[in-house]
Amino acid sequence: MFERQIDALHTEFQEALARENKPSVRQYLEAVFELRSRLDRLVLPQLGVDPAKLAAHNILRFKGYGPGALMPTSGVRGMIPLKVDTANGPEYDPYWVLLQRRGDSGEWGIPSGFVNANDPDEATAFIREAREEAGIEVTKLDLVARTSRLDRCLHTYPNGDRIVGRDNLYRVHEYDGVPNLGKDTERESLKLEFFHIDHLPEPFVGMHRYPVELYTTHLETGRFVMG
Repeated sequence: MFERQIDALHTEFQEALARENKPSVRQYLEAVFELRSRLDRLVLPQLGVDPAKLAAHNILRFKGYGPGALMPTSGVRGMIPLKVDTANGPEYDPYWVLLQRRGDSGEWGIPSGFVNANDPDEATAFIREAREEAGIEVTKLDLVARTSRLDRCLHTYPNGDRIVGRDNLYRVHEYDGVPNLGKDTERESLKLEFFHIDHLPEPFVGMHRYPVELYTTHLETGRFVMG
């Protein structure tokens, strides 16, 4: 099945390459990702699978990495503080932060995501992720840490994919809205809840303990922390 369609598509690509300039690596990976996404939307419903429920990392490997391959990532994470409305306006407690219970592993972790090809920068990528995963609109944030140690950045997903998560960590200072899962169309989270950074829930994503440590150091020193 699909052999004829694949052969026809291969011929079309050959003709296009003969006419156009050599594609960039980014153009190639984006094309592979788009083809896979379209095929998912076409075929998976017939197999009883809703493509919208696939977690993003389940298809990221098709951007040029095979199943189980070690994928370098450009990731973003953010510490979203508890907001309390007072007579003088909202106040934010940086020691109580929003965590999400992940849909893929059931573990608790920090709201996180990958930088998409059309995100203008990493900070904007996290603002988008906070909107999609937590239903809030971040209005003020700072870059406070960067994870870099290889031994603390490795993570294996339940499907076998592995990443080296050298990521930017943002501290959210202000946001609009109340955290909710209404915009989590990919169902990446099972639950959202605030926890004190000294009392993390279990089970907790091992790789996420590292940025929590760096964030704690930032709160103690007021400085950017390179981990």
